[in-house]
Amino acid sequence: MRVQRYSCNQCGSFTPTHPSVEDNHRYPRTASQLAGAVDIFADASLEGIQDILTVHRGVRPADQQIHNWLTEPTAEIVENDLPVYSGVYTYDEQYLTVNGNRAYRLTIYDELMRAPVAETIVGDCIKKTVRWFLTTVLEEKPTAVITTDGRSDYPEIVEDDLGAVHHRCNFHFIKNGEKSLHTSVFKSVRYTDTEKLQAAIVWSEFKSVCAAPSYAAGLRRFEAVLDKIEHLPKELRTYVEQVMENFDKFAVHLHDESVPSTTNNLERYYGHTKPTRIKRRFRSLQHGQAFLKRQMYVRTIKQGLISRNKSLSLGRELFPSLSVEQLQPLFTDSKQRYLSWRDHDVD
Repeated sequence: MRVQRYSCNQCGSFTPTHPSVEDNHRYPRTASQLAGAVDIFADASLEGIQDILTVHRGVRPADQQIHNWLTEPTAEIVENDLPVYSGVYTYDEQYLTVNGNRAYRLTIYDELMRAPVAETIVGDCIKKTVRWFLTTVLEEKPTAVITTDGRSDYPEIVEDDLGAVHHRCNFHFIKNGEKSLHTSVFKSVRYTDTEKLQAAIVWSEFKSVCAAPSYAAGLRRFEAVLDKIEHLPKELRTYVEQVMENFDKFAVHLHDESVPSTTNNLERYYGHTKPTRIKRRFRSLQHGQAFLKRQMYVRTIKQGLISRNKSLSLGRELFPSLSVEQLQPLFTDSKQRYLSWRDHDVD
């Protein structure tokens, strides 16, 4: 969009302010806002955003121009601003590609507030890096329980460095066992059909331990599995023995219903932002960090248990002209019920 420049003998050359174009910019605000909305909700490539702007706005900025629109300065760790923190978290990481190089996205998620706490992008995912991220983010926040997958580094970081209870994600544990069952038992010629059937039955009973309605019920189910452990092949017996040595670590969710049995909520967050079917690529680290910040805000707006005013404030950081009427349909059913409860409580 061309804006007329003028020359003044006293002031020099200048460009008057245009209501539709930011100062020192060529494209209307609607173009950059549309690019931002597509990046947030559709996760299209830079070329895809170019095509959308061509069709819907009649302009075709360079891909570097779009990249500049989608990039903003952020801290090394992008943190959310929740009114309170529950102390019940899940932690996980996701691999990305930044400027052609492998990188990792680290995320800590508040299960009860239903929103991310903090995220960052790092070049490696070694123990030292994970410790730095978790201790930095949770230093001044309540920390009771953290659910992670089965990586061996996590218990030491959570229990020794953070002084919290480490809870093992049941889904990842069972998934690894299922893989071993199929590859090492079902496809093996060393076991008879009867042995395979017995292994499948005992493994099914073992899986039911994690789904027990209470800690006592889970303990009874596990003791029943131990009575039949001789029917399990050695490839699966190791999984049962791991639980036997640390049963309470696997059953924290049975003690306290506020603790999730898996990291599925965080996995869904990853699936909604950078799913496997879409290449997780960023042109620069700054773009990646800015993307995480926007996605964190969107997740908090849609599902986070925060007030309407706080949600609107976050929404206007992404889209300055956003109204309450436009924001309301974004809320999930659970958040709508939460806000209704808040309204009722105030009345």
